[in-house]
Amino acid sequence: MRMFDAEKQVVADLRDEGTVMMVKQLPLFQIIIVRHPTLGKLVLIEGSDGHGAVVEVDN
Repeated sequence: MRMFDAEKQVVADLRDEGTVMMVKQLPLFQIIIVRHPTLGKLVLIEGSDGHGAVVEVDN
């Protein structure tokens, strides 16, 4: 499992490239679970201030 910081555009690109499985909206951030065609399962965290993070989940 790996986690890294991501700019807003990276989070948006990964979301668009994959299949969104689930979205949870919270007041300060949004959690998006994506199945990406080459990277596998990803958890995208997108903050309301534009900061974000990506977590690659092992199968």
